[in-house]
Amino acid sequence: GDNDADEEEEGDDDDDDSYDEDLYSLTDREGHNDMVRLRRRPKERARCLAVVLASLLLAAGVAYWTSGEGGLWAGSSSRKKPPGAVGVGHAAYDALHSSTLVEHRARLTLYRHRATGAEFLAFVPDATRSGPSNEEGRGGYDPKPDKVFGVAFRTKPESSTGVPHILEHSVLCGSKKYPSRDPFAHLLKGSLQTFLNAFTYPDRTVYPVASRNKADFRNLMDVYLDAVFHPRAVEEEGWWVLRQEGWRYDIVDADDGGRSLAENGRAGFEYKGVVYSEMKGAYSDPEDLLERKTQSLLFPDNPYHFDSGGDPAIIPTLTREEFVAFYKKYYHPTNARLFVAGDESDVYHALSTADRYMSPMGYNPESRKDSVIEYQKRTFRAPVRERKPFAATASEDADGTSEGHMLCVTWLLNTQPLKPMMELAWIVLDDLLLGKPSSPLRKALEDSNIGEETIGGGLDDELLQSTFAIGMKGVKKREDVAVLEDLIMETLHNLDSDGFSKDEIASSMNTIEFRLREGGGGLTGMEIFLAALAKWNYDISPKDALVYEDALKLLKEEIDRTGSNLFQQLIHDSLLGNNHHVVLELFPSTTLEADQLQDTKIQISRAQFKMSDAEYQSVLEEGIKLKKLQDTEETPEVIASNPRLSISDIDPTPIEYPIHVEENAFKSGIQVVSHEVASSGIAYVDFGMDISMIPYEDAILLPSLISLLNEAGTSDMSPAEFRNHVGKLTGGVYATLEIMSVKPTGWDDDIKVHPGVNMLTMLFIRGKCTTEKIKDIFSVFEKVLTDINLDDSRDVLRNALKSNLSSKKSSVASRGHSFANRRIRGRYSVRNFIDEKIYGVSSLESYASILEDVESDWGQFVLRLKKLRETILNGSRNGMLLNLTGDRIVLDAIMIEAGEFLVNSLPWDLGHQAPPTPDFRSEDHPWIASASTDMLQSDPVRDEGIVVSTQVAYVAEGGRLYDVGESVSASVSVVSHYLTTGYMWDVIRAKNGAYGAYSQFSSADGIATLYTYRDPNSPEVTLDAFHAAADSILQDAELQGDVSSLTRDGNAAVTTAVIGTIGGLDGSALSAKEAGWVALIRYLRGESSISRQRWRKEVLDTSVDDFVDYAKRLKTWKTPSIAIVTSQSAFSEMERDLSLFKAQ
Repeated sequence: GDNDADEEEEGDDDDDDSYDEDLYSLTDREGHNDMVRLRRRPKERARCLAVVLASLLLAAGVAYWTSGEGGLWAGSSSRKKPPGAVGVGHAAYDALHSSTLVEHRARLTLYRHRATGAEFLAFVPDATRSGPSNEEGRGGYDPKPDKVFGVAFRTKPESSTGVPHILEHSVLCGSKKYPSRDPFAHLLKGSLQTFLNAFTYPDRTVYPVASRNKADFRNLMDVYLDAVFHPRAVEEEGWWVLRQEGWRYDIVDADDGGRSLAENGRAGFEYKGVVYSEMKGAYSDPEDLLERKTQSLLFPDNPYHFDSGGDPAIIPTLTREEFVAFYKKYYHPTNARLFVAGDESDVYHALSTADRYMSPMGYNPESRKDSVIEYQKRTFRAPVRERKPFAATASEDADGTSEGHMLCVTWLLNTQPLKPMMELAWIVLDDLLLGKPSSPLRKALEDSNIGEETIGGGLDDELLQSTFAIGMKGVKKREDVAVLEDLIMETLHNLDSDGFSKDEIASSMNTIEFRLREGGGGLTGMEIFLAALAKWNYDISPKDALVYEDALKLLKEEIDRTGSNLFQQLIHDSLLGNNHHVVLELFPSTTLEADQLQDTKIQISRAQFKMSDAEYQSVLEEGIKLKKLQDTEETPEVIASNPRLSISDIDPTPIEYPIHVEENAFKSGIQVVSHEVASSGIAYVDFGMDISMIPYEDAILLPSLISLLNEAGTSDMSPAEFRNHVGKLTGGVYATLEIMSVKPTGWDDDIKVHPGVNMLTMLFIRGKCTTEKIKDIFSVFEKVLTDINLDDSRDVLRNALKSNLSSKKSSVASRGHSFANRRIRGRYSVRNFIDEKIYGVSSLESYASILEDVESDWGQFVLRLKKLRETILNGSRNGMLLNLTGDRIVLDAIMIEAGEFLVNSLPWDLGHQAPPTPDFRSEDHPWIASASTDMLQSDPVRDEGIVVSTQVAYVAEGGRLYDVGESVSASVSVVSHYLTTGYMWDVIRAKNGAYGAYSQFSSADGIATLYTYRDPNSPEVTLDAFHAAADSILQDAELQGDVSSLTRDGNAAVTTAVIGTIGGLDGSALSAKEAGWVALIRYLRGESSISRQRWRKEVLDTSVDDFVDYAKRLKTWKTPSIAIVTSQSAFSEMERDLSLFKAQ
């Protein structure tokens, strides 16, 4: 499972999660789930690249410790700092290395804990990195950066029971100092955390936290240290944790409310467990399944052969003895790597706190020795070929399924550490082959019309050994699978022979260098920690993963000397000349889902048959004990043991970002909005245009136009030439669509439910560049706006549509909660309906229809696109704006060129005067009337089942709580947060085994939704749980004597929810790009700083009465409705009447 489901990719016109929500909150509304890290898919890699790119730059592999008979640290007693070190000193540690990271403007110090040998890395940013006056630092505007702490253990899987993953969940379920059943959930409820999560990689388990508040940060650190070193889960008192978080036998209820009986007369069993449900969802995703099977085949002789996340068919074989033994083997300080990012006081406190936990545990060299990951040798004499089925839904297609075959070819690249320059060369080669739609390997596959979308993700180098994977999904004919493999090899042979052009290489080199120098987002410390582990986990200096200047310099020199030869040699030696690769085909099966269900029943039946009467009775009693424990409210003393903040720890003032607005800039008629923030000398430029003049019925064409703006060529350059041109000059330029609600006139400072008729629809061209390339980026903007060659772009659009359609179908199956939530919201608001039509499951039909038009009558279709573009360019200049973000030097440089662009580069009315753009805060948007009619006809309020191929469900229910124009108190966000982290977590996740359960409310539309993620239950069970949510709040508010659950201990529960909500409002520190964009959207929506201050005050003033009011509204939802993403079999078994939507 992962938590990047809701991140946005630059240039992704298929933005699945762009529905308009309150911008009061800057963090993920769905909390944090753990991550099981495997291989990134193409889009996932694009989303993550800026965050962990530094980890891709490997070093020479020179060990930085002294190895001896007694272990890594045997015989060493030096207390001295290394020469030249200026890091924080501590008596319990030896400082092994300390130096300035020029690339990050920070000091990096590596410590060794003297008593245990644990390693501790401290990252202390230069104090001048942040703030508006900083003209060189990489930090964002806010001078209060995130403090980060983390612990990582090298965890080597020995089976596919998922024990590393289950332990990752389990250690956070109570500890010696924090005996609550779930201190992790308590932190979610009531801390100011900006990151609270845990990751299971194939060879390490990582526990990172972050906060911008010092007291909160120290609380988080202490909870995590106690969790990993003293978890209750491995003690007798924690017997229940494995059953809750991992797997258990649950009694199947009969329809009459009693027990369902098996053939042997015993109670019927089923599997439950949070991780079990999560991995059922993961194995339901064909691409995820392909990657896991490929990794197992590619690494037959090392730990990567096993699935650290867990195979659902094998998870139920995990015993408690194995669970405890794995913990004891690997969760020792000697096998730990700790990290802190903050100021020097944070470093010293972290060193001291960790020392208190670790010193009593002593030195255990075996824990580190046993966890070493050995290299997989290249042992294949011939490529390994396998065919495996994946579950597909039936259709009326000739082959009985709408799915196609999948093929992926994956190579093992290295069997020893690569030199830094060579690893950087692989990163560049990856971009050359696949980075753009016009990249030769990607283009060859997509132009072939064999499949729908490229898969595999290319280079993956965050583990000990790197791999390269490429293939396609949606291959309709089985005989084309072999053709696809031949095409991959033929294309690589051609590139081996012909190489790459200077422009291609220059473009990719600039793209990679730009990303390196720009850095990641606001969570810099998290970026550094995860990046360092890519080398540190294998006993190579973490610094080597964080520096790149020398490798970059050597690579540039090598390219200057040999041109394309280096990349051709890599293709020749590591791909074409390498037999150690896997060719895996997945083929669709319409019976596999039923077969898997039957196999599970047989597995359970056999296990139960082998049980003695005593063992069977023990299972029943254990289940009763677990339910009783989960239903028992924890004592006030246990609850009080959880760390807590007070309201006084909270800044009463909301975070604001700089903004300056100039109307009619340069007398161009266009508004210029600017934001002075620290930006490392990088300019972030966004040009927006109103598109309200486009007829509503043509709105579905916008994603197609945006795809061509992002991928097509110009009148004088082919797609490949133009994209290389853009890559050489900028850090990226892309078009995107923004649809946002705006406050009606006069509502600036008020918080009311929007009518849903006031909105902005804008096309943005967004880009970034260095100061010396500002003139060039405006030239690129002009090309994108006016010179994209639409006539000759049929193949480009066909490929984009097929890829987007394929990706959307996969997303519905893997991220059904998002689509179900959006589907419901689209039933109650016209603005939301438009959003769902463009981005939701409805867009599947739109994509398919447009693809048919492109194939059948391109001439007519391209005329529609041309008219669309002309209409947009002919819009009034008062509906356009230029948004600029950068430090003072950057903004001054931009202004020199901005005037020329606005006055002379943009077309002036194309021959006639455009009417002024209306003020949509006082007028209905032109799409509203047509959309309202369409909404009544096509999407009335109804219950709906969306059928996909999956082993889990995504269940959502929602409705209107507040009417249009009704004032909304910010307290609703507190109660919604309380529901998510309380009742929904306890009942639907912990008890019922769903991987995620959430409550969401938007003050913009007055709509509330409850929804689940990777839910193993019958949808009816989950809906019943939803219907009890309001009563759970009322019960918590009910007085028992003089107090209630909410008012006990000085209103502790309310205060906790308030603090957690404030944490969501503030979020993590923003990067320069993010700060400028958030400030712009706030401005466009008419959201004033006064309204944000009012919202914050109302959050802080939330009372028990607010909880009761919200619960009463929830009990009387106005025309609530349901949307369920589930399998055909689960849909057929439901008794309620649902409309059917097939998403596959």
